[in-house]
Amino acid sequence: MNLSRKELFLKSLKYGGSGIGLSVLGGLGYSFFANGKYKMDFPEVPGNKVSLSPNGKTVLILGAGLAGLQAGCELADRGFKVTLLEKSAFPGGKLKSWKDKHFAKKIFQNQPYTREHGLHGIWGFYKNLREFIGRHGFPINKMQDHDSFYYFVSSQGTQSKIQTPTWPVPFDRLQMLSSGIYIPSLEDVRKPAPNQIYALKAASKLWGFNYLNPDERNYLDSLSFYDWAKKVGVNEQYIKHYFEGLAEMGFFMSTKECSALAIANFLKLGCLPSDSRVDYYKWPPDETFINPMVDYIRSKGGEVHFGTEVTSVFVENNRVTKVETNTQYPKGKVKRCRVCGNIMGAGHVDHCPFCGAHASMLEILTPVNSPIKSYTADHIITAMDLPGVKKFITTNSLDKHAYFGKVKKLSTATILCVNLMYENSDAWEKRFPEKSFWNAHDFFPTGYKVLGFTSNWSSRQIPELKEKRVDLIEVQVAKWQQFNGVSHADIAKKVHEELKLVVPDLPDYSEFYINRWDTYTGCRPGDEKNRPEIQSPVNNLYFIGDWVFVPHHCVFMEKTNVTAKMVTNLILEKEKITEGQIEILKSGTPDWPVDVLSLFTTVKA
Repeated sequence: MNLSRKELFLKSLKYGGSGIGLSVLGGLGYSFFANGKYKMDFPEVPGNKVSLSPNGKTVLILGAGLAGLQAGCELADRGFKVTLLEKSAFPGGKLKSWKDKHFAKKIFQNQPYTREHGLHGIWGFYKNLREFIGRHGFPINKMQDHDSFYYFVSSQGTQSKIQTPTWPVPFDRLQMLSSGIYIPSLEDVRKPAPNQIYALKAASKLWGFNYLNPDERNYLDSLSFYDWAKKVGVNEQYIKHYFEGLAEMGFFMSTKECSALAIANFLKLGCLPSDSRVDYYKWPPDETFINPMVDYIRSKGGEVHFGTEVTSVFVENNRVTKVETNTQYPKGKVKRCRVCGNIMGAGHVDHCPFCGAHASMLEILTPVNSPIKSYTADHIITAMDLPGVKKFITTNSLDKHAYFGKVKKLSTATILCVNLMYENSDAWEKRFPEKSFWNAHDFFPTGYKVLGFTSNWSSRQIPELKEKRVDLIEVQVAKWQQFNGVSHADIAKKVHEELKLVVPDLPDYSEFYINRWDTYTGCRPGDEKNRPEIQSPVNNLYFIGDWVFVPHHCVFMEKTNVTAKMVTNLILEKEKITEGQIEILKSGTPDWPVDVLSLFTTVKA
């Protein structure tokens, strides 16, 4: 007889005191010894590594971001002829990077600087993405035991840090809790904020959250996190100096904007110390992760085309029969940004008005770089970001069906990634000494007007900068609305002024650049109920990415991987191919105390 951990606990509970003791001992043993693959940096699933012969079936993937590239790799391994179409000149989507020959030329000299979309972490609970990374042998930048991602700096002058636990499972969570976070009272920073018990109550509710319970999921989707926290009784200071930092870092919005579900998803998946730790893609990610996926797909007989925007889709008998590209551009002389793929007039600008890329990334559209072509395939996977999907639906009049109409209601999030370069600087090292407890490669600013999640590329990602005494600091500005109509130069100045409140010895910055992204998936109240399933009403048309709904608890880049694997399994089933089914892991490490907690808590206030 096979019992789940939850069933085992409930069965033991019926037998009274001795049963409880045995269940606890069994649970501790389970946490320590079981689920070995979940405790690996890269979980191993031998059955997922296949290389099947060509099966004669074709798949067209619209978008070469993370979801599209991962789906392309999985399908190519399983014998499908894969073609990816990407409107910009670079793959990777929200992880794309490109060579900027105009930034930091004095520092990098003949080696152009790799300008990233922004800093992205690989959380420990990304079990499926980590399985994919490990299976392909892609390198990552693994953080050291003394590194901590969770460093909070308050505008009231306090700081606190959650250490990366080094104790073995299940005792690691005790080590994490013992480090704690200090939240000051509003009146006196020397005194902690009152009503800590309500913050712990909120945390226990979120840790016990069951995403697959529709009542709990829909309830948390119906209100903002701020409103939920106030209903639970959480003090304003705990919201401002902890949860606000998490909301801005993860969702690029305040707790009053993002849904309670958004924060619950993140905290539940990362509630174990090993799942909350963060590593990074090895720099530069275009060379270590993104382009190798493109090369892998091509090595399997697949194709990847850039500068190829899908503009027309033809549907007959409930099937997509043809896709056309580059057919609906404005007449006359127009430019396209090679980074974001957006179209604009041919006038002179010093950067892309959409994403902020240097003017050298803007190209005049010609029949050579934007050829009109048509494509056919047995299966069509749409792997675009939300703005791209909405345009795809609208221009092809698909929104008459409720499925597509709901997609158009989904919200997006915006972020400004402000990067400031400081030469001849040891200001970061003075503020966060490497050999002290307070060392940091990033921090969560709380209570500031401008500052959002802040990291130093020189600290861990690009160590050669540190050797040259250069601090290259990225500030993610989630409160971007205050800068509407403000020049990039003035934005950089404002960020620098507030950054000096935290890192006071910073000199004047010598160079800067700003990336603006309006393409992130929104997580506002009501968004979850509008997320579509992978299978659309059109028989051979599917949607994947971090914005769709799947009956699997996952978020962010982990969700791009899960949807890529799920759509692969779905197509295999439709083609009646029994080999190559992908085993999809639980996102986050299975853990008995968390299961027990869900039995005695409810997310409802």
